[in-house]
Amino acid sequence: MAYKISAISKGILARYARKGKEKALTPPNHVPPLQRPMDYIVVLLVLAIIPVWLLYSWHYGVELLVAALIIFGIRDIFIQDDHTITRIYGPLGRLRYLFENVFRDKYLQYFNETNTDGRPMPKIVRDYVYQKAKGLKSLSSFGTELDIYDIENTTNTRILHNNFGAPVNETSYGFEVGGHRDNVQAFHVKNSINISAMSYGALNYKAAECLSLGTRDVAYLNTGEGGCGPHVVAGNDAVWQLGTGKFGAGKTATLPNGEPTRVLDKELFKQTLQEFPNIRMIQLKISQGAKPGLGGHLPGAKVTPEIADVRKVKPYETLISPSQHAELYASSAKEAIMKLMDFCKELRALSALPVGIKMCIGKLSEIDMLVEAMKLTGEGPDMIQLDGADGGTGAGPNLFVNYVGYGGAIESVAYLNKKLIEAGIRDHVKISASGRLFTPAHAMIAFAYGADTIETARAAMLAIGCIQALKCHTNHCPTGITTNNKWRMHGIDIPEKSTRIHKYLKGFHHDLMELTRVLGHADPRDVKPNDIRTITQKSWFASHFEEDPFGFYMPSPVSEKWGV
Repeated sequence: MAYKISAISKGILARYARKGKEKALTPPNHVPPLQRPMDYIVVLLVLAIIPVWLLYSWHYGVELLVAALIIFGIRDIFIQDDHTITRIYGPLGRLRYLFENVFRDKYLQYFNETNTDGRPMPKIVRDYVYQKAKGLKSLSSFGTELDIYDIENTTNTRILHNNFGAPVNETSYGFEVGGHRDNVQAFHVKNSINISAMSYGALNYKAAECLSLGTRDVAYLNTGEGGCGPHVVAGNDAVWQLGTGKFGAGKTATLPNGEPTRVLDKELFKQTLQEFPNIRMIQLKISQGAKPGLGGHLPGAKVTPEIADVRKVKPYETLISPSQHAELYASSAKEAIMKLMDFCKELRALSALPVGIKMCIGKLSEIDMLVEAMKLTGEGPDMIQLDGADGGTGAGPNLFVNYVGYGGAIESVAYLNKKLIEAGIRDHVKISASGRLFTPAHAMIAFAYGADTIETARAAMLAIGCIQALKCHTNHCPTGITTNNKWRMHGIDIPEKSTRIHKYLKGFHHDLMELTRVLGHADPRDVKPNDIRTITQKSWFASHFEEDPFGFYMPSPVSEKWGV
């Protein structure tokens, strides 16, 4: 006997035939017709329990409670259609979702997590940031809790101090960006760690103002691609990031293939620069580590009038950034890179400021072409921020966050530094490293392999009070940092939190200089690969980096293998 299709599937096929499959599919926010009425009935019964109990008899109150439970059970088993477990087990099945969605992460973090547990930052790293932000000395007793061969928690390195030789009593730090160019106001970077991009919209105004106040006279703050708003209110050194949407300095346009895009509005760009003289550098965002190759997306509901005014767009209109800059639109990578040379030159001429780029490396050949073009033309970025593929984001697709990008910030910096030196232009191009660089120990290896400075976003969030709840994309941030919910935002005390940012930046820099001193150097940029021992993925110590610093493709020589 031939298989006979079920009545339900038969009805679905008929609906496909009438509407077409796409329109006939059950939408993700679908609510069965009877679900809402039953929800309201249950709520009304529960609300009536106490007054009925007080005015009549407790018996009636119990009866109302039983009625509410029965109706809710019918609703869960027979009406709702998005939870299989509750359709089978009724309200008891909700315990599973309660533990998964409400209690699980809190239990793991507060009761089950050890000092070396936790992603993306283990507790021992978070504790360091919290201690620095509070101005406390980061001390511990009895010995390290780390296994020095554990690449997850040791930053893959051992820092090699000096036992002999003349001690370094004084350390210094600082450098200029764009000082070699004519008609450009050089940008003096004064701190070894600075705040990376987090745009207004991803952060609310209170969190962004804390960053602005905290970085004043200490470090620079990247505005992110959301325009110049609360990030620049304190007169702090600011790096104005221009994403592909050109928010705060752009207008709508159309690409040659007919796709909508956004391009630079030169008059608006110059107007903003006049309004905020504390902007020290322009940065073009090419890509970021957590979502390389993708543009940003801000739902219309989050584009409040205040945010719209900063971004120079219409309120409550969903903002979708193009995947690449319209000015770099080309048929090949080489052509796009040559256009980047021209665009950097144009931005320098319009602003009289240094111009940098931020990118996450994909193909190494693109770095080769970029460096070659910079050498050939004498143009291009004055500073390059390399974001590791393990960089953070407020919201990004899982596939891109987890699997896309060349590698970590350290190996990216090592490769770029090598190519710039080979091209003879390293002195004119500064390198910033970002992505999982949260402590001076993390930073030291970046300096050893070519970084001039470090940028962090997630550590700054921790300093403000983030607890790594991983809710940034939900608008339900429990600490009020990545949400526009006023009730949650009220927990941010701007004077106290901005002080924490200040203390973290100062404390980090002080500790980094201490590490620099025990290595026998006066400036962290003098630290070299032979000051570091690197643990490869096979738990071998390697003394240096080539193109592949963690030994995936280039195992260390036999003489350098330890603990095989």
